[in-house]
Amino acid sequence: MLGILSDPNEFFRRRVSKPGILVPLLIVILTAVVAGVGAIPGAELTAQFVSDSAQAQGGEINESTAETVGAVSAFFGIAAAFGIVLIAWILYSVVFYLIARFAFDGTGSLKHTVSFTGWGFVPLLVEKIVGAVAAYYVFSGASLPESSQAAQDSFQELQNDPVFLVSGILGLALLLWSSAIWTAAMEQLHDLSRRDAMLTVGITVAIPFLSRVVGLL
Repeated sequence: MLGILSDPNEFFRRRVSKPGILVPLLIVILTAVVAGVGAIPGAELTAQFVSDSAQAQGGEINESTAETVGAVSAFFGIAAAFGIVLIAWILYSVVFYLIARFAFDGTGSLKHTVSFTGWGFVPLLVEKIVGAVAAYYVFSGASLPESSQAAQDSFQELQNDPVFLVSGILGLALLLWSSAIWTAAMEQLHDLSRRDAMLTVGITVAIPFLSRVVGLL
């Protein structure tokens, strides 16, 4: 594991013939689990807001139904945080493979690309841990006002906490670190030049990276 952080080129060079899938799979699943756990505090506040908004409808919705609606909302928020990590793994892998294979005549298979891409989630695991700590720090113990508008303003204020800004900036740095690992992975697996490997990864990561930057502004 230390090799992937200190010398990713040598790490992947040794694994081209036998990439394996178990450890990368575990890394991605752990990343997804941490993302789901980190989403719990925000999901609980969202559930409170949804429940209070439903109860504000008066007699049309009783308290039990409103609480159920809030609980379902929280569940989907946590499940989405978990699922997005798995979807990102597949999307990154497929796009890496397509660009490497058809733009630069890469020699690696899709199966092995999926495996090597999973290794690049090590920095993203750190990012999710930092994000979870930030979420628990900001959201834990917080409560929203009963008024819908006041609740929206309060939730927005919590989301604008400087802790999330620091976490987001660190997340950008860790995404770049993952990109460096993926570049080494694609270079070794698909027998690409460093330039072509950087383009393969850079084109793929550009959109999520820029969307994160916009989200921090």
